[in-house]
Amino acid sequence: MNKKILKISAVLGLGVCLAAGCQDKEAELLIPKLYFENEENVIDLEEGVSTMDYELQSRLSSMTSSDVQVTYTLETDADILAAYNQKFGKEYPLFPGATLGAESSVIHSGEIYSDAVMLNLPGLDAVAEGASYVLPVRVNTGDVPMIEGSDLTYIVIRRLPKITRVAQFNNNYFKIPISPLNVFTEVTYEALVNISSFGNNNTIMGCEGVMIMRVGDAGGGTVPKDVLQMAGKAEMTYHDGPLTEGKWYHLAFTCNSANEGHLYVNGEEVIEGTFAMSSDLTAGGADFGFSVGMVPRFDWGTRPLNGYMSEVRLWNVVRSANQIKDNMLTVDPASPGLLAYYKLNGELKDATENHLDPTDLSMPKFVDLENPVAVGGDL
Repeated sequence: MNKKILKISAVLGLGVCLAAGCQDKEAELLIPKLYFENEENVIDLEEGVSTMDYELQSRLSSMTSSDVQVTYTLETDADILAAYNQKFGKEYPLFPGATLGAESSVIHSGEIYSDAVMLNLPGLDAVAEGASYVLPVRVNTGDVPMIEGSDLTYIVIRRLPKITRVAQFNNNYFKIPISPLNVFTEVTYEALVNISSFGNNNTIMGCEGVMIMRVGDAGGGTVPKDVLQMAGKAEMTYHDGPLTEGKWYHLAFTCNSANEGHLYVNGEEVIEGTFAMSSDLTAGGADFGFSVGMVPRFDWGTRPLNGYMSEVRLWNVVRSANQIKDNMLTVDPASPGLLAYYKLNGELKDATENHLDPTDLSMPKFVDLENPVAVGGDL
C-alpha cells in the first residue's frame, strides 16, 4: 500500500514539474523580443534613379508597456558578407556608400513596429544592368531580448537586365562545338524559351539519345506535346506543369556524377530524381553533336522548336538553385564552369572566353520585342 502511495505521489510530482515547465516555456514565448521580419529585402532599380531612401523597420513579437530603443548598424565586415554568400549560394559584392539617416529609433509603448529610419542609397545609376549588390544591416537593443538569428537583414540592390532582342527559331538550329574531348562530370543546361506553337517534339538543347531538353514527345506516344522533359539515357518528365504557347519560361536542368538530376522552371525546382549522367554529351544514336533548337539530319525527324530563345547556356558544373533563380536573365560570362553562352541578342557568338562559336548551323532570325522579356510573361 505504501509503495502504491509512493508511486502515485511520484507521478503527481512529475506532473506538477511538467506543468511548471510548460508554464515556463509559455511565459518565455510571451516575452516581447526584437527581430527583423525579413532576412532578405530586394530592391529592383528603375531607370533614371540615381539615389534612393529606403525605410528600415524592426519589430517586436508582442507589445510592451514601455518604449523600446533600437539601434541600427551597417555591417561591412568581410566575414559577414562571405557568410551570406555561402548561405544563399550567391556571389554579391557589398554595396558601397550607403548611410543611415539616423542610427537609433524607438518602438513606442503599445506598438510593435519601430519608427522608420532612412537608409540612403547613392550612386544607383552606376549599378550596371544585371548587377546585384548586398548590404547587411544589424538591429540591436538593450531593452528586450533578441530573436536569435533575426538581428540581421540583407538589403539586395539589383538592376534587372532588359532583353529586347531575341532569336526566332522555325526549322533553325545551331550546334555547340563540343566533342568527346570536353569531358563532363557535372552539367547544367539553361535557356529562356517562348514557344509559338507546339509540335510533337520541340527541341530546346542537348544531344538526342544522351541528354536532351525538349518539350513533348507526342510522336513517340509517351509525352504530350506541351510537357517539359529531359530524355536520353534516362527520362525526367514534368507532367504536372504543361507549358503554354506565347509565354516566356526559364528552363534549367542540372546533373552530377552521382546521377542526381534536378529540373527547374522559372527558377523553381519542379522535379528531382535519378538521371544517367554521361561524360560525353555529343555521342548520341542520332546526329552526333550538341544541338539547340532542332536535331538536324535525324532519320526520325528533326523535331524543331517553333518559337523564340535567348540566354542559352551550357555549364560543366552544377549550378545551385539560388544561382539559377538569381540569374535567369543574365550571367557573368566569366562565371566559373560556364562552358558556352549564347545571348542571342543579335549575333550567334559564344560570350565566354572559350569562343565556342557555332560552325554547324541554320541561322535563326533575330527580332526586336515591343516589351522586354519577362519570365512568366507574354511575348
